[in-house]
Amino acid sequence: MADEASVKQAVVAPGQCPPEGCPPPTRIECIVVDKVYDSCFQVESRTRDTTVTTGLTGEFATGTFTVGQAIPCALNGTISCSVINRVPATGNFATLTIVVSVPITLTNPNAPAETANRVFTFTKVVTLCAPEGVTVDCSESTLLFCNCVVSAVGVGNITVTCDFQVCVVIKTILSVQLLVPSYGFCVPAPCTVAPGVCPPAPPAQCF
Repeated sequence: MADEASVKQAVVAPGQCPPEGCPPPTRIECIVVDKVYDSCFQVESRTRDTTVTTGLTGEFATGTFTVGQAIPCALNGTISCSVINRVPATGNFATLTIVVSVPITLTNPNAPAETANRVFTFTKVVTLCAPEGVTVDCSESTLLFCNCVVSAVGVGNITVTCDFQVCVVIKTILSVQLLVPSYGFCVPAPCTVAPGVCPPAPPAQCF
């Protein structure tokens, strides 16, 4: 009986279950995982001004600038957040005031090698299941778009106004010990190299 069970265990591998269904688990394991207690998302649109130095020793040392000139911008890191206030609610819920930080790189349109890094921040209030000890995580947030233009030209600096939109994804996470059904350890499969496509396939249609 034990030999039969070990044979069945040997054929269990990651992937879809067979048509007749997945076999029953053979063990109950205690594992350490990051449990997501709660999560939410929202699209946030914001406008921020920043000053960029110009001239020979400035951040944008090359070229001249005019009001209305476009300044390329892009995300240069992971969007992060920190809790600045926590008000407990019923149960394990809490109303959290969060500062979201969006790291942006501005690029001189006259010289792409010249950049200025900025971190634009804004606050957001959410109510989530957030027991004491949870970590508030926003690392899955994404920058949907960023449009920056020169809004003022001064002596030795320019003012850049940026409109940006962020899909903010907020999660409350805590490392816990969890009991889970198990088939045992995963055994790696042999490495393979996918062959090249010949002839090349056309891209998929949009509709």
